[in-house]
Amino acid sequence: MRNISLTILAAMLFFVACKDSMTETTLELPDAPFNPFDTIQYDQNVIPEIPVDSNTFLGLHTYVFNPSCNQPACHDGTFEPDFRTVQSAYNTLVLHPVKKNFPVDPVSYRVTPGDPQQSMMYRRITEHNPPNFERMPSSGNPLPDNLVQLIENWILDGARDIYGNLPMPTSPQPSCFGLLATLPDNNDIRVDTIRGDFPFNPFIAPADQTLRLSFIYLDATPAGDTIFGNELGHNTIRLSTDPFGFDNAIELNMNVPFIPELVASAFSQPLAFPVPYYQNITFNPADYGFETGDLVYMRTYVRDSDHNEPTEIPATGAQFFLQTYFSFIIQ
Repeated sequence: MRNISLTILAAMLFFVACKDSMTETTLELPDAPFNPFDTIQYDQNVIPEIPVDSNTFLGLHTYVFNPSCNQPACHDGTFEPDFRTVQSAYNTLVLHPVKKNFPVDPVSYRVTPGDPQQSMMYRRITEHNPPNFERMPSSGNPLPDNLVQLIENWILDGARDIYGNLPMPTSPQPSCFGLLATLPDNNDIRVDTIRGDFPFNPFIAPADQTLRLSFIYLDATPAGDTIFGNELGHNTIRLSTDPFGFDNAIELNMNVPFIPELVASAFSQPLAFPVPYYQNITFNPADYGFETGDLVYMRTYVRDSDHNEPTEIPATGAQFFLQTYFSFIIQ
C-alpha cells in the first residue's frame, strides 16, 4: 500500500511540474517596416493618361486611320489595307505590293519608305481622278491638310513602326534550279544526268577524275524583279559524306565568270530554252580525301543584297530527294 501511495504522489508532482512548464507566454512582435506601396490608391488616377504622339505610326493609327478608314464594309478587314489594329495597318501598308495599280507608271508598294509619290496610300489620299481613282476616304470628306502632312512626314522619315524601327525590305531568298556536272579532262562529258531510274538520285562521278560543277540561281528583288546568279555574293560550296553534318565539311570557293554557260536544262532535265549557269567550280574529289564508293553530298551558299546571311541550298531541313539530287557517287 505504501508503494502505491508513493507512486500516486510522484505522478501528482510530475503533473504539477509539467503544468507549470506549459504556461503560455505572449511575445510582443516588433512593428513591421514601412511599406510605401501600402499608401497607393489603385484607381484610374494613379497613371496619368499620356497623349499619343501624332508624328508616330501609333499616332497616325489613333488619330487618322482608325477613325477615318476603319469603317464598316471598308478598311475594317473587308478591304486592304486592314486598319482594324495598328499591327494589321502597318503590315498591309509598308512594303506591301499594290493590287489596284496605275495603268501607266505603276508604283510598287502601298507605302514606299522615304518616297510619298511612290506610295499608293499617299496618292490615294491626295489625288482625285474618278471614276476609277477617287480620293480617299470614300466618305467624300478628304483628310485635312495637317493630317495629310503627318502621313507625308512619316513616309519621308522612313515609315518607321510603332517602336521607331525602320522597315526591313523582304524578298524571297535565292533559289537553285539545278546543276551541270561535266568531265573537263574527258571531252566535257556530262554526268549529272546519269542518275539511274530516278532523276533525283545521286549522279555517277568517275573515280579520280576532275569534276566541273555549274549551278543556276534565280533571285527576286523586293520590287519583284528577277536577277541571275552573277549578282549574288558569297558563292561557296561544301562537300560532305554526311547529309546532315556540314559544320566541318570541306568548303571551296566557286567562280562567277562574266559570261555564263547557257544550257537548255534545269534540274538535269531538258528545257525548251537556254538558262544561264554562272557559279562553277572545277576540282578532283580525290584531292580532298574522297574515295571510290563515297556518296558525297553538296551544299552551296549564295547571298543576295536583301539578306545578311547566305542562303544554304539545299537547306538543312530540305526534303531528302533534294539532298540526294545535290550529291554524287564516286565509282
